[in-house]
Amino acid sequence: MRILLVAMPDTASSLDRVMKFPNLGLCSIAAQVPGHEVRILDLVMRPKGVRRRVLEEVAAFAPDLVGYSAMSFQYATARALAETVRAAAPGALHVLGGYHATVLADEVGARDGQLFDFIVRGEGELAFRQLVDGLAGRTLDLASIPGLSWRSGSGYHHNPDGALLELDSVPLPRREARAWDGAFYFDRSFDVAETSRGCPLPCTFCSIRRMYGRTFRRFPIRRVIEDLRALDRRGVGGVFFVDDNITIDVPRFKELCEEIHAAGLSHLRYIVQASVHGIAKDPTLAPAMARAGFDTVFMGIENAEAANVAALDIAAKRGRTEDETPRAVRLLQENGIKAVGGFIVGNPDDDRAAIARTFRYARRLGLDFPIVQCLTPYPRTEMRAALVAEGLVTNPDDLSRYNGYVANVRTRHLSSTAIARAMLWEGLKLYFDPRAARRSRFFHDFPRFRAAMLRNNLALLTAARNRMFLSTHTL
Repeated sequence: MRILLVAMPDTASSLDRVMKFPNLGLCSIAAQVPGHEVRILDLVMRPKGVRRRVLEEVAAFAPDLVGYSAMSFQYATARALAETVRAAAPGALHVLGGYHATVLADEVGARDGQLFDFIVRGEGELAFRQLVDGLAGRTLDLASIPGLSWRSGSGYHHNPDGALLELDSVPLPRREARAWDGAFYFDRSFDVAETSRGCPLPCTFCSIRRMYGRTFRRFPIRRVIEDLRALDRRGVGGVFFVDDNITIDVPRFKELCEEIHAAGLSHLRYIVQASVHGIAKDPTLAPAMARAGFDTVFMGIENAEAANVAALDIAAKRGRTEDETPRAVRLLQENGIKAVGGFIVGNPDDDRAAIARTFRYARRLGLDFPIVQCLTPYPRTEMRAALVAEGLVTNPDDLSRYNGYVANVRTRHLSSTAIARAMLWEGLKLYFDPRAARRSRFFHDFPRFRAAMLRNNLALLTAARNRMFLSTHTL
């Protein structure tokens, strides 16, 4: 079979000028069907005029099966492209996967069942392989494939969920199937890899539990090293580990750092997401990360207001008995690692003063770069259910605005417009503070990108109309 896999172009455009990372999931999906011809269109790499680009590929490649991967804020684009491709290639079959497909398969099947013949829910590797094997073989028993939803003459059917994968059985990603390269992080070519999947922490706003439950699974370290060697041979300058929370198992993460160093791979630069508590609880971790070549750590700090710590259920990741954030920032920076922190405002009890305090807290921590987002009611999360019940979701339907920055909620004290304007005003004070710029390692390490960073910051002005960092792709 000829299989075309398409990753959507939609991004939160806050950092588009200084970094662009490729889709890893489709490369992992492609690796499951080695006997078939697969082509991956990562539209983040070519985000302008995407309808024309996809149609050109469809005409040249003539796929039998077209797969679309989409998060919720990307789904409208996936839907539009599926309509276009169906008209141009009526003989092709269409399958949707990703987070949106997983949590809203019932709605997709009911509303757009005529567009998508199949929906792969959850981890897609096994269900996709079984689907392709069936389509390419003599027999196809759709009802026997766990995690598959499918259309028949009587409507859409949703099979039981599939079991989570044993990660030691997952082959290395098939990156050579990509049509385009070009991912970068400031002045280096970059790629993405994973060492684990899932996070057991209870954060009420987080969507990852809908994919994996409250689990944490590890890839074998030898497989991670093999993948990094393959990336090194491809000539990349760095790797973003897309693990949901690599510091759930700190001893194992430290072992990975030691193996990276021992394998002679510390000349690559590494980026990772981690918890405050994970970084702070072991003072020997940051030095091990530095020896391995870790350049940047993103920590989900979220908030320091007592009411919000409780509402977001984030105490476990920031320290239950004390706020460990200052210690985590210090440990990273003392070892030459850039500390990036994420914050959330627009929480149910936030008033104007609370939002200002969160921005001041972000500034006081001395991070190399703070990222402040608005609480977003992602589909089927605990937080969304609570916000809807209280009437605090102001935009329940247009998911294209769920990019993490646009205010789609109100608080008990502020309208969506007031939240957006507070983010604009406080953001101008935070991001245009020359003292913070001079302190940031990004400012010192990447002088050629200072103008690009400034242009990124100027995009804050779109918050005046509650359109902060909407995707800049074009259909």
